[in-house]
Formats: sequence, C-alpha cells, structure tokens
Amino acid sequence: MTVSKLPYLEAAEDLRGNKDQWRAYKSTGNCVILAGPGSGKTKTITVKIAQLLAEDVPRPRRLACITYSNSCVGELRSRLSKLRVGDSDRLLISTVHSFCLTELVLPYATLAGIDVPDPLIVASTAQARKLFADAYREIIGGNPSSSFRMACDKLRRTIPDKDSGEWRAWPARETKVVEAYEALLLQDGLIDFDGLILSGLQLVEKYEWVRRAIRAKYPVIVIDEYQDLGLSLHRIVLALLRAEVRVIAVGDPDQSIYGFTGAKPSLLRALAGLRDVDSIKLKLNYRCADRIIAASMMLLPEPGDFRSHDGRAGEIRIHRLECSIRQQADYALRTLVPELLKTNPSWTPGDIALLYRTLNEGTPIAQAADALHVRYFRLDNGSPIKRTRLTEWLTDAARWCSGGWQTGAIPLSQLLKAWRRMYRSITRESELLAARKRLIATLFSLRDGALPLHQWLSELRRSALDELLHQEPGLADEEDILDELFRSATTGGPLQAFTVEIFGNQGKSPDQINLMTLHSSKGLEFQAVIMVGMENGAFPSGYDKTDEQLEEAARLFYVGVTRAKTQIHLIYDSDESPLITSIREVA
Repeated sequence: MTVSKLPYLEAAEDLRGNKDQWRAYKSTGNCVILAGPGSGKTKTITVKIAQLLAEDVPRPRRLACITYSNSCVGELRSRLSKLRVGDSDRLLISTVHSFCLTELVLPYATLAGIDVPDPLIVASTAQARKLFADAYREIIGGNPSSSFRMACDKLRRTIPDKDSGEWRAWPARETKVVEAYEALLLQDGLIDFDGLILSGLQLVEKYEWVRRAIRAKYPVIVIDEYQDLGLSLHRIVLALLRAEVRVIAVGDPDQSIYGFTGAKPSLLRALAGLRDVDSIKLKLNYRCADRIIAASMMLLPEPGDFRSHDGRAGEIRIHRLECSIRQQADYALRTLVPELLKTNPSWTPGDIALLYRTLNEGTPIAQAADALHVRYFRLDNGSPIKRTRLTEWLTDAARWCSGGWQTGAIPLSQLLKAWRRMYRSITRESELLAARKRLIATLFSLRDGALPLHQWLSELRRSALDELLHQEPGLADEEDILDELFRSATTGGPLQAFTVEIFGNQGKSPDQINLMTLHSSKGLEFQAVIMVGMENGAFPSGYDKTDEQLEEAARLFYVGVTRAKTQIHLIYDSDESPLITSIREVA
C-alpha cells in the first residue's frame, strides 16, 4: 500500500533543486530571506510555514504571518490553502495594522494603561481627514495641503518617540500639528491606523509581560514584504527577538518603493546583518528573461547577481514617439498590443500590462482605451474599485453570484470563511449563526450575473455589510471605500453600466488589458510590459531631488521592468533620457 506524502512535503521536493530555497526551508533559527523578483519566495515561505506548523509549533501555540497589504494576505492565504493550510486556531495571516489591533492593542492596552480610547474605535478615512484639518487650523490656520498631510504621516512613522531629541529637533510646524491631531483623535474617542502601530510598539517595547504573552502564543512569526513595513514594525521585531520569538523575515530591499509611507530598505539589511540571524539570498529568477533582468538593474547602485533559471534572452524594444502620453497610449493600444497578440497566439490581453508612474498618466491612458473600445482593468487612485479586504471579498462574491456557485470556481465555504475573518466581534454562537444565515440567504437571492451592480450592492449592504462595518473597528477605512463604490455604480457614475458579472471579473478576466501604476503592479507578473512616459525627467523625475528620492525612483523602475516575463516595451518622446541610452546597450 502506497502512503502519500503530506502536501507540504511533496511541495518541498520542488525546492531541492534550488540550493538557496532549500537552505531557507531547512533553516532552524532566525532567518532573513532576501528574495528578488520572480525568485519563488512566496512558494518558499508558504512551504516553510506549513512545515513549521507540522513540525515545530505544537498545539495550542500558533504561528503568525504578517505582511504589508490585504492583497499580499490574499495571495499567501491562496497559496497555503493549496497546501491544505488555512486560517485556523493554528495560524494567523494578517496585515501589520490588523496584527497590532487584534494581537496587541485590544488584548493588552487597557491592562497596560496605554492611552487609547475605550471602547476602541478606529477612525474612518473621512474622520481622520477632518480631525487633521482641524488640528492644522488650530496650529497654523487655513487648510492643509495633501503634501503637508503626507509629510506629517511620514513623520509619525519614522520618529515614533515624541520625547526623543530627534522629535524635538524636527520643525515645530509639523510636530505641533501631529500632537494636536493625536489629541483630537483621543478627545473624540478614536485611534487611527498609524496609532494602532505606535501603540503596539509602545506595548512591546515597554512591557516584558506583553513580550512573554506574544512568545507564548506565537513562538514563530513570519513577516513578508519586510522592506515595506517601516521603523515601528522593525523595532517591534527587534524587541520580540530579544524575547526569543523566532523571526523569519522575507523581502527585497531593491523593491522598497513606499518611502512616502516611511519604509526604509536599510531596515531589512540591518536585520539580515544581526549576529543571530541567518541571511539567505534567492538568486534564481523564475519569471524574467536575462535581458530584462539586466535592464531592470541599470539604475541600482549595487546591482544583484540575479539570473534567469532557464537562460532565456528575452526582448527589449524602445519606441521613440514625439507625442503626448495620450498619444503614446494610443500607439501602445492600437499598434503594440495587437502586434503582441498576433505574434504570440497563446497570449490574451490579460497577459499584457501598460504601466505608468502616477494617476496623472493613468487618466489619459484610460481615455485612450475608452476611445478605442479596449476592455481594461485599471488599478490606480483614479479607479472607483480599490483593492481592500472588503472589495476583494465583494468581487469574489460577485463571481459566485454570476455563475461561480454552479462551476465551483468560488466555493461558498471560501466566501463564508473570508466573511468570518472580517467579522471578528461576533463571539456568541447564536449571533454568528443568525448573521451567517442572513448572508447565505442574501447571496442565494442575488444569483444573477445580469443584475445591476448598484442593486446587488444595495441588497448586500442592507442585509449584511452595514452591520459588519458598524461593529468592526478594524474595518473603519472600508466604509468610505464602499460608499465610493456604491456612488460610482449609481446613475451617472463610472460604473453605472456594470453588472454583477462585469464587476466580479475585474482584474480576473483574460480579456482585459491591465492599466496600472508602477506601485500598483508590485507583486504581479505579465508576459509583456509596456511602460509609457519614459522620456528624460521621468526616471528620475523632476520631483526626485534628494538622494533618497533618486534611489527610490531607481527601485520603482526596477519593480516595473521585473513584472515582465518575456518582453519589455519602453515608450518615450523626443527627449531621450540617460536611462534609455543605457538600456540600449542590453536591448
């Protein structure tokens, strides 16, 4: 009789051929995995998580996996489910904000006497915006600019200690507004998402009993996309390391592109350099061809020694067009995309991404697509469909309602589990069963892909979502996003013609070309990438003046180019940049 191996053991066999992946899998202590684009890092860490749960973390203890965004959470959850590992009493998969809320602030803040609201209510985006404006008017007068708000947000994330010399040395114009804003939050019984992390840091650094409690519950913590998570999390990790929590961190300093939020690539390098931390670099690239890898690193000060796993050459094409972004997009959509699909019959429009730097480029590109009647999925701040926990759940629910319930593409059990993960406040079994029953009844009544999106959302809100948003502090930012989506689906809105089926296929249909900012493309991959606006002054742009900004611009280019498996197309106007000149050498 043949005894089949556990899924993670079978998956681990695929790692043997890559000595760096195998070393990460076999590691037994604190470990930093430096993983470049396409290096198989998600597979490596998910197999490692499955191994840890099976071999190293006995019940009733758990393992926590923390990452940057809800989309990263979704990807990890999807990969782990294929290894028959899911969120359960053994494993927590969450963003850093959610971890600080549920595992630090809610259980320990009151016990420790930390100055947070009781009951804990997380401010919505609209509430936080209003209170910040009030603080600005109180200290300075007038209305704050978006750049000033961003600078204050970054200040809170990079100098968390308000009694430090560094804080006192900072310009009072910003520090006083931040202090007034935080006072207004507390006065209104609110905390914002940055406040959750700052409170979590205070708890972990100041109180040994909190560190012991975390170690008892989570002897191992895995952190993905470490380069994006900032100083406060880094200090939380250092405190937990001192408390002998085992830490496995994964990331790539060269893909650190969120400097405006306080992320610093140096933090991951510093963690990797600690004496009791094993540092492993994954050097094989399973996504990109060699020319694409070489081009991606043209701006990096210390290019890595990455190479394709199969020796493919790949193709880089440079297009000079003396025209605007709108006309560049028109050329890409009218000429390049049909050519790519014709010469690569196995490709679909979903295999192609058109990348740009900001919303300012995204709007004329979308207008060009509309004029050509090109179907597209748009991912930037101009899109009314934002990528959040709730909207990801809604798109899955829409796919289920528009036929997934028949095909099994989206199991109902998957929808219910994801809903339960959002609905943490229900503790009584009777209340949970009643809410679950209402949700199931509503979903079954809405099984029609031709329903107008507005009608479908209205029914879901009334029966399930409004109650969920009202009761869950961790979903405070979702209410504004849902309101915007609802307005967009009404008469006159950009989604007024959307049906449930169209909405459910957003970002998942092979018939839609992808239009997205370079930041939004992180973590994704395509057969071909078209980058517009690559003229002189784009990389770096005229706004990139400091060394820090110039280095991040280089990393942003690196991220964009490494989304491509096979082909890169760079479009620029008549003013050729030094970057384009350099890339011609490897094209």
